[in-house]
Amino acid sequence: MEASSITTRRTKPKHILQLSEEERRSFCDSFDHVFSDIDGVLWALENLVPHAADGYKALERIGKQLTFVTNNSVRTMDQCVRRFAKIGLQVKPEQIWHPAQSIVEYLQRIKFEGLIYIIASQPFKAVLREAGFQLLDGPNEFIEESYESLARHIFGREPVRAVVVDVDFNLSSPKILRAHMYLRRPECLLLVGATDRLLPVSKEVNIIGPGPFASILEEASGKPPLTLGKPGRQLGELLVQHYAISQPSRALMIGDMLAQDVGFGRVCGFQTLLVLSGGCTLEQLQAETNPNHIPDYYADSVADLALMLGEGPKAHV
Repeated sequence: MEASSITTRRTKPKHILQLSEEERRSFCDSFDHVFSDIDGVLWALENLVPHAADGYKALERIGKQLTFVTNNSVRTMDQCVRRFAKIGLQVKPEQIWHPAQSIVEYLQRIKFEGLIYIIASQPFKAVLREAGFQLLDGPNEFIEESYESLARHIFGREPVRAVVVDVDFNLSSPKILRAHMYLRRPECLLLVGATDRLLPVSKEVNIIGPGPFASILEEASGKPPLTLGKPGRQLGELLVQHYAISQPSRALMIGDMLAQDVGFGRVCGFQTLLVLSGGCTLEQLQAETNPNHIPDYYADSVADLALMLGEGPKAHV
């Protein structure tokens, strides 16, 4: 899978509602498959993005195939499907990809066998267990503040052959230290799900994401991770193979984050559409200088796709 050349991309993205009629037709005819983020695009925590579902319904009506690609494995698949239904979108589980699912598919493809040490949420662990993988985690209890106690909790002889890292709300220093001990073994893989350095919880507030902790393990172990969340190339390769996409440029990636979503689309060679309904403001978009994080198009929200396709009142942009 090769990313498209940066020189062929628009360096100054255009708002989709400012496209001419000819440009709109050309844009709609230029892609068949849509990959879309969820958080910040359809909703942000408990707040819905107004009329976002209308944008996806409009895309389906003109024959586009929809797949939702999220870095959020904390929410269960059932919870996700029910929330889609609540806003009027009938989405099947097989249309939703998250890091736990991607890691399962990757491990199955390489016919992985062995014990996995995992730093992740309970829903994430459940996905791997249901797929038949053996997991080891912890320590989950408070440990005495002494090197003797620490050593008892981080040094182990278990035959761990892979370390998996994702969001863990109960992450601790002993867990990171224990993961590092396993990664010292030459045969032990480092698999990473979400790599977000910051997670937006509102327009004004970001919290530290799992990315910095994965980076610590990468630096300490000297092992490049296999990244099965956005913007990982390995995730892109899985999606392209799974959906038999022969022309990546005929796929569109929609998201609200410059590095995670636009960056992922660019790595994969997809077209990119940034929406300003989540973690990125217009000012941040205009200030972005990394060409790999500059989208082809942008919109206030996914609802603008319905407006662009003539399924809503004209918007002022």
